[in-house]
Amino acid sequence: MSEATTLSVEEHPNGVKVIHIRGDLDSLGARTIEEPLAAALPPAPLRVLVDLSRVRFISSAGLALLLVQAKALRRHGGSMSLAAPTVHVMEVLSLAGFHELLDIYPTLEEGLAALGKQGAANG
Repeated sequence: MSEATTLSVEEHPNGVKVIHIRGDLDSLGARTIEEPLAAALPPAPLRVLVDLSRVRFISSAGLALLLVQAKALRRHGGSMSLAAPTVHVMEVLSLAGFHELLDIYPTLEEGLAALGKQGAANG
């Protein structure tokens, strides 16, 4: 039996909100974090980086959850990027075309640096 899917939120001084997801983003995992994720993303211009380093598996339900939240952020002038996907998760993201829809950074540190620069350029 796999561990429960969890979500934690971290605010960074550079104005980036980091969402750490741990566990599987299958249909059960996506349902488990859907409300906490939506609550962490208020309808305001916001730069969000989703840390996928502890996500072992992602299904179409997990992809849909990320896409819906990314589109909601974009409608309100914000943006969502992904960071540190495992090899397997990155393969699924690539096959689904997410690399054309969202910025995907190899590490959390690279994502934070890039989004911090975007905030400085826009601020």
